[in-house]
Formats: sequence, structure tokens, C-alpha cells
Amino acid sequence: MKKLVAALLVGTMCFGLVGCGQTADTSADAPAETTTEDAADAATDVADEAAADDGEVFIGLAMHNQTETWAVQFADTFKEEAEAAGAKVAVTDANSTPANQVSQIEDLVAQGIDVLVVLPADYTALGNALKVAKDAGVKIVNADSKVDEADQDMVDCFVTADCYTAGYTAGEYLAEKLEKDATLGALNYSQLSVIADRFTGMRDALKDKGREDVTIVEKDCTDLSAIASYTEDMLIGNPEISAFLCLNDNTALTCYGTCAQMNKADCIVIGFDGSPAGKQSIADGQMTGTMVYSPVDLAKTSLDAGIKLAKGETVDKEAQVEMWMINSDNIKDYEVQTGKPAFDY
Repeated sequence: MKKLVAALLVGTMCFGLVGCGQTADTSADAPAETTTEDAADAATDVADEAAADDGEVFIGLAMHNQTETWAVQFADTFKEEAEAAGAKVAVTDANSTPANQVSQIEDLVAQGIDVLVVLPADYTALGNALKVAKDAGVKIVNADSKVDEADQDMVDCFVTADCYTAGYTAGEYLAEKLEKDATLGALNYSQLSVIADRFTGMRDALKDKGREDVTIVEKDCTDLSAIASYTEDMLIGNPEISAFLCLNDNTALTCYGTCAQMNKADCIVIGFDGSPAGKQSIADGQMTGTMVYSPVDLAKTSLDAGIKLAKGETVDKEAQVEMWMINSDNIKDYEVQTGKPAFDY
């Protein structure tokens, strides 16, 4: 859409130059009529290109990673739905590295995007990059984990799940299942607010349910490739641990596998995301549960907000998608799709 403005400027310049040429030199080898015709043709070509581009929304999708199953399905859904809607999408992958995402956002802005949809690699690290986008007139949709509070005024629409409530629900489940004076392992990843909120909700639920007797041993998983080591260290240091709340299903699967290897297969292990492998693990009596919100729903809602913003339409400042729990009690209600993307319910 931004190309239209540039095209109109070029067309205006072309006709302006034609006028100058007619008064400056009427004796040149190339007649004035030819110059006028050429310039008009050039202006028409530019206008035609502008007309073709007008209405096409150009979206930059800045992903935090493309390694997690959930993130892959979000990006795939976003691209498919954007193509169906006639929008153009450029996708970047920060590989969970904040500095990568900052430079990628700046590059997307330089490409002339109309809308930035960003899933933060680190919610505290994007202030300067968002300002670059905002100063360029780019609309900003912040999906999944919210950016830092100091930067939220630059965001036009937040699309999230209520991860605090999801964590609270998991905490209520744990409050009911844990024995008195139990020890709970918490595998957190606090650099993403959407994950940190889950653990805040869990702690608040335990408190509200009067389970101050539960001891929480928490590990901030700064290296997501080291989950097995983190779990092993926690169990060696705290062999009384009887349950784990994990930041996502990949973490929960690794956590459960380590527990089983250390003769702790009876540990309660809860993840987030509802991945195919996670659901299969629950169906097989391994993982206890998973808190689910659909990347399909999140992607579709984010795209819809972005297109509306690009077209000058009004959207709500915040949109939330549904989140719920799958466990051994209700796993039969959900199709376990091993080897296929999750959330095709």
C-alpha cells in the first residue's frame, strides 16, 4: 500500500519534467511530443503498478523461534491464511535470540511493511525496534507474550491467551492433587512474559487454595536444550519433588523422561501447548496434563487484526483466545494426532 504514495510522487515528477522540457529546448533531436509521450507512458506504467499494489497489505511476521511445534504451526497458519486473504508476508526467525529479532524487525521496516506482527523473543528487548516501526508509520500487532509495559503504548493490538488464568487453573489442579507438605518443581522461562504469567497464576492459586504447605523449587530455564540436566539436578537436590509444572510440552516431555529414568515416573508433570506428542504422552499415562491454547486461533486472530489496521479499520486494543486443560480425565475427548500439527480439533 505504501508503494502507491511513492508511485504518485514519481508520476507527478514525470509530468513536471515534461513541462520543463517543452520550454527549455524545442530544437533537440528528440521532439517535445516524443518526450511528452514517453513521460506519460512512464507515468501510466507507474500508476498501473500502483493500482496493482493498492490494497495489498504487506505484513512482517517476526517470530521468536521456529523450533517449537507451537511456533511452527503459528507461522504456517499465518502464511496460509494471509495468502488466502491476498496479503503479502515476510517471515523472520529470531532463533530465541533478542538481538536477532531487533535487527530483523528493523530490516522488515526497511522493506516497507504496513504491519508488524511480533512474537517477542524477549519481551523487555524490543523498545527501540518498535519505535523504528512506529516512526515509519507501521501498525504493530503484539501476539502471544506482551512486550514490556514501558513499550506497550506503541502497540496497536495485543493478541494473547490468558496465560495467568491458565497457570491459575493448573495451580488449582495441583492444589487438589498434591499431598500435604509436597514439593513442586517449576521449570520456568521468565524472559517471556506469557510464560512467567503462567507461574504467577500457579503460585496465586496455591495460595488462594490454602496450600502454603507446598514448597516450590523453581528453575529459570535459560538454556532450553538443558531441560534434562535441570530436571536431574532438581531431583538430586530435592528428591522429595512429586510434581513439575513445565513451561511447555517439549519441556514437560523431557522432564517426564528424566523422572522416569530416575525412578520417579509417578511424578505429576504438566505442560502447556497441547502438542501432538504431549497429548500422546497423556493418553499413554505418562504426562499428567497440558494447558492448551491454539496457535491456529492466535495466528488467525493476529492476521485479522493486522489486515484491519492496515486498512484503517478500528480494532480492539486487546483480543484473547481461549485456553483450557487436557488431562487423563478428558484426553478421550481430543484427537491425538501423532506426527501432525496440533489443534485441528
